[in-house]
Amino acid sequence: MGYDAIIIGAGLSGLTSALLLARNDRKVLVVEKHHSPAPVLSGFERKGLYFDSGFHYAGGLGVDGPLLPLLRYLGLEDRLQFFPYAEDGFDSLRLTASGSEFSLPIGFANICKYLRTKFPAAATEINLYLDEIASTWRNTPYLNLNVDFNDFKLSSVHECSLQQRLEVFAPWPQLQSLLSMHCLLYGVPPKTAPFSLNAQVVGSYYDSVHGIVGGGRSLVQGLLAEAQRLGVDIQCNAGVDGILVEKGVTSGVRLRAGTKVVAPIVIATVNPATLPELLPPASMRPAYLKRLKRLQQTSSAYIVFGRNPQPLEFLRGRNLFVQPQAGGVPEVDVPLEQRSYYLAGADQGDNGAPTGFIGIVPAQYTEVESFNLAGKQRTPEYRVWKQTMAKRLVQIFRQSCPELSQFEVLDLATPLTLRDFSSAPNGAIYGVARSVGQYNPLPVTRQTGLFLAGQGIAACGLMGTVVSSYLACGSILGHDFLRGELKKWS
Repeated sequence: MGYDAIIIGAGLSGLTSALLLARNDRKVLVVEKHHSPAPVLSGFERKGLYFDSGFHYAGGLGVDGPLLPLLRYLGLEDRLQFFPYAEDGFDSLRLTASGSEFSLPIGFANICKYLRTKFPAAATEINLYLDEIASTWRNTPYLNLNVDFNDFKLSSVHECSLQQRLEVFAPWPQLQSLLSMHCLLYGVPPKTAPFSLNAQVVGSYYDSVHGIVGGGRSLVQGLLAEAQRLGVDIQCNAGVDGILVEKGVTSGVRLRAGTKVVAPIVIATVNPATLPELLPPASMRPAYLKRLKRLQQTSSAYIVFGRNPQPLEFLRGRNLFVQPQAGGVPEVDVPLEQRSYYLAGADQGDNGAPTGFIGIVPAQYTEVESFNLAGKQRTPEYRVWKQTMAKRLVQIFRQSCPELSQFEVLDLATPLTLRDFSSAPNGAIYGVARSVGQYNPLPVTRQTGLFLAGQGIAACGLMGTVVSSYLACGSILGHDFLRGELKKWS
């Protein structure tokens, strides 16, 4: 069977790209090396509780939210049920050293009023800062359907860092913490995080915050149902051994089983740092290949999947960021007990407080590297070490969150776990980092017919990953055409 396009990877960006092409009369094949589509996004169950492993909440889904037209065009809006987060405080920050706690309400005006009340001496700078966030976060193609692509640059290599932008708030370290805590959700510290990246992430949350009933599993089910309706072929257990390129023209892929599948268009949603492994050595300029290999990755993480005997009311439609000291998110190279972490309720949206929760603590791959053997094998010491690490994390959570005084750990993911499931180098939790000083790859490559999508191309999270697919497919279908179609759904 002939195909118009082959997509490598059946994650969120791969399935989104497949739907965009298929609904525009392209015959599409998606190849996925795992035994089922979207293994990270689909989540899992432990002792009757569902846990999300790749999705927690999303911004930009409120009235006139820019993410809604993108999901409508994909045929997903009617397949998903959204629920709003707590208007009076969707994200809270707890500073353990001082015992202080702050909660951000939903809406720019509400946040501005709240912050000015808590930090009245900083009122003028708060106004300016939030205005800058509000004007920056939507200024991305497909979030703003009128952005001129000729003027837009995905790379933010020369802009100021979040830390530099927050220097104006130095007299108020608690405010600095509150404005930088979302770094935990994209894995880049304030020192190297571009201000625009932070604006994209927090701006969408400041605008509106929603969850999906059933979480990532429901999102995957909706994507797969629409893919089936559109006739998309999805082949699992089909790892790609190479992308076929000759004289600068892409012609398909070679599967690990030795089979060649031909198509004039290939969209790779793999971590861009692994792309050189799939390309013929002479197919791209050495400088470009070297740059891909050297791309900085985000931090990794320990992810605790826990269960509490009593409902966790403090996590119903809310998230909690815990930080030892005020003044900004600490680097990941500090001792475990001094790191910030993030808590989210599990399996929300059923009108009850969750009993399960997910705790994400930043980590470095070097902390687990000695336990790694060939393939996905571990040393005998790994299991004992993992049990010890779980006990340490339990102690950390219980000390800073009395609400979790009786919880039990049902599972623990480490950087090795993340590496195996996401195929990201060193278990990078959000893939390739978007850092000041780093040129990230663009959706269009120099090879005719080869395109890139995924969170390393635009930004992490539901919004950034979906936008990356629109950028790649707009380069194929025509941006003016695709934006014109989207306007019909706005």
